[in-house]
Amino acid sequence: MKKIFAMLAAIFFCGAMIISCNKDNKEEQPTFPTKTDMVGTWEGTFTGTTTLDNANENYTIKWTLVLNPEGSNTIGSLKYIASFASMQDITGQVPVTDYYIKQNTNIGRILIAGGPNFGLLDEIIDFDMNLTAKTLTGFLDVYTSTDNDAIRLGSETTLHKK
Repeated sequence: MKKIFAMLAAIFFCGAMIISCNKDNKEEQPTFPTKTDMVGTWEGTFTGTTTLDNANENYTIKWTLVLNPEGSNTIGSLKYIASFASMQDITGQVPVTDYYIKQNTNIGRILIAGGPNFGLLDEIIDFDMNLTAKTLTGFLDVYTSTDNDAIRLGSETTLHKK
């Protein structure tokens, strides 16, 4: 009986050692997005309030970001339409000259040549990417003017993959 008990104890001990030393128990490495994950059409809106002629004015900006696959004729574009209740819509479209993922991060970056010439504040825009939700979140701003008054529109906006 003692031999059977000793043999069972040895089997359980060896089994426990095999399970605890299993190589599958490694920590999972984080999965970062790739440039390919950025390809596609992304849309989002920002709603805000600004002051026009000493009165509050509500507005909505619809953003459309198109990023084409490598080897395409164009790299991409960023388009906006700002709609107001009391004035004409303001629109603009600017070419994207490059886009990529910052190494080992969830940050996607787009480069825009001549952004200020098209009303955009920045020539580099960073986005936090969420692969599960298929979203890009970043600061999208437009700088425009009416009646010699400078107006800054927009702020943090989330774009959804179409």
